[in-house]
Amino acid sequence: MLSLDHIHFAPDEITRVPLCDLGPSHGLSAGAVKMYQRFFELESVGLQGDDLNGMLGAALDGVLATNAQLVTQSGTLFYCRTQTHHGFADQDWLRCLADDHGLASWEVNSLTMTSCASALAAMRFIQAIEDDHPVIILTGEKAFHYNVARLPVGLLAELPTAALFNAGPDKRSGKWTVLNTSVRHMPRFFQNPDAMAADDRRALQDEYLSGLIGFVEDSLNNFGDVLSDDFRVLPHNLNLPVTRALLRHFEWEPRCFQGDIQRLGHGYCSDIFVNLTDYEISHPNQISPGTQVFVLAAGTGVTFATCLLERTDFT
Repeated sequence: MLSLDHIHFAPDEITRVPLCDLGPSHGLSAGAVKMYQRFFELESVGLQGDDLNGMLGAALDGVLATNAQLVTQSGTLFYCRTQTHHGFADQDWLRCLADDHGLASWEVNSLTMTSCASALAAMRFIQAIEDDHPVIILTGEKAFHYNVARLPVGLLAELPTAALFNAGPDKRSGKWTVLNTSVRHMPRFFQNPDAMAADDRRALQDEYLSGLIGFVEDSLNNFGDVLSDDFRVLPHNLNLPVTRALLRHFEWEPRCFQGDIQRLGHGYCSDIFVNLTDYEISHPNQISPGTQVFVLAAGTGVTFATCLLERTDFT
């Protein structure tokens, strides 16, 4: 099993920019603003003021501040992202970022192909290889540019996080244990919707919700041997109408914690860590050893991913 020991997310470093001020950065017309407000209930989008290295470095510092032993250990740093065009790969920038923060003995990798489901896909991979070394999953991307800032079903935000795994003496010594994971691709829809043929776009609209429901049903069956009756549900911060349709289908509204999608927007791969942190802070009375959380993410491609977490420690 995989142990989730610590998540660093600093909400006080995030500026909530109202939709009416997003015209230059997100390419939003007045009509588009009204559409995102009406259909997706968005009020603002999260902005982190540093450049990419600065905001990811701050997230790393947040983990290292309470886990100083990591700089003397070997481990693996995964940067989970959706945008392949940034990051200065020719300058080995991720290696340099790790070195600058004392992680020179760590391996570094970047995971992209599953888009916004990449953090959960990385957790599935880490669990599968059964590596006992510590792992940090780093997420967060710069979003305030009109070429990358919006999706048909949501607006993208800058929400850097760092999640630490396997840092304790055994795999059940962290705050959460990863009991199981599941990932599924719908390969027909590998292109972004704007680039799809008309027939594929129509098929995606027709099949997305039913495909998501079918995937969640299969995940529940796969998790059945360890799944408790009173698990909580934490979905991603995207496509609120589809998320609500999914919750209605399973009658999960009372057990769902949605997170602050209205004021933060969609943080690429960060949503699961942002929402789990928010849930821990805002609902401590719902969390005790044995509490289970069913986490859901989706990425263009299309990739669906789920993860079942169980609370193992209440410190």
